[in-house]
Amino acid sequence: MSFWIAVVVLLALALIILLLPLMRSSPVQSDPQRQQQNVQIAREKKALLEAQLADGEIDQTSFDSAYLDLQTALALELEVQETKSEKSRGKWMAVVVVLIIPAISVAMYLYYGEYRVIENPELARIAPRQQTASAPQMTIDEMIAAIKQRLRDNPEDAEGWFMLGRTFMGKQQYGEAVAAFQRSNDLLANEPGIMFALADALAMQNNGSLLGEPEALVKRGLELAPSFPNGLWLAGMAAEQRQDYAAAHRYWTRLVPLITDNAASLQEVKNLIAMLETRDPNLATSETVGAALSLLVDITAELKARADPAAEVFIYAKAMQGPPMPLAAKRLQLSDLPASLTLSDADAMMPNMKLSSFDQVIVGARVSSSGKPVAQAGDFYTELEAVDSNDPPEQIVLTIDRVK
Repeated sequence: MSFWIAVVVLLALALIILLLPLMRSSPVQSDPQRQQQNVQIAREKKALLEAQLADGEIDQTSFDSAYLDLQTALALELEVQETKSEKSRGKWMAVVVVLIIPAISVAMYLYYGEYRVIENPELARIAPRQQTASAPQMTIDEMIAAIKQRLRDNPEDAEGWFMLGRTFMGKQQYGEAVAAFQRSNDLLANEPGIMFALADALAMQNNGSLLGEPEALVKRGLELAPSFPNGLWLAGMAAEQRQDYAAAHRYWTRLVPLITDNAASLQEVKNLIAMLETRDPNLATSETVGAALSLLVDITAELKARADPAAEVFIYAKAMQGPPMPLAAKRLQLSDLPASLTLSDADAMMPNMKLSSFDQVIVGARVSSSGKPVAQAGDFYTELEAVDSNDPPEQIVLTIDRVK
């Protein structure tokens, strides 16, 4: 008897806790407000994913997968939102809580629980009932239907079309994927990720061939984002299919330092590079030599007169688009200028980050007022952008003439 008294008391406490919020008068957000909040949350999550991708915390594959999940969740959430008024919610929810919850709770306990164990502990040794089957998960087809409905309501949603294309790619429905990616590309021009996805879908539709329109899309995308991992991968595949093994070797070599946090992908790319070097042994030799820049470094007479002759001079090359740390660097003293020198892969700051890994680089020289490699206000410097590391000028002249 004491057991059932405890049950009644606990149910009463639970009802009080549940009813208090319902009886308070607080406005419920309208459906448009909830939609705006969901869209804003999705945008913030997207920005976080893009930041993680830019910082190298995740690779392109992980980004695409997480971005697809985010878009799907947003689309489904927008589909199921309903508008409710506070007055009706408080009234009817209170009725549900008071009348139905106690009845359901007791009924479920009588069916699923083992209240008889209190009087007969031996029953605890009997195997529990099998759990009922879990609710079915949404299928890919249902997900596609939800996304399509969302796009019918908002046909200008470029990200929604991109998500639909990714879903069709997962189902190997390449024709539908091409149509979705093309629509996304039409709505959001000059977006490298969409170009690469469309190129991939076109290739798969054409039995894996990247030649022709797919390769043209890849090249346009790489002009906008030279260090986009998926673009470098596809460009290497296209070059390999054209039997231009030297170009494929360059693309995949540039890809290596960008995927060091993904062991499986890194090993796959290294295997492909090794395969190319087996076909053409000269490729391995060219990689050993690597890229090299011939420099002539000097400083204007005015700035030279204002600096200590023993001041440190840092000469460096860094990627136009990519990690901020130098790809190659050397150190001189101001008294050494003018000086001729060479920056090459042998001067790499990190083994996996070399001049030959990037097509275009920034070359610069800086007189450090603090003696430290990190730039400080008051340093004298100069920089030259968009230097082709694969086909550089015969000599690059750097004249230090600016003050930071």
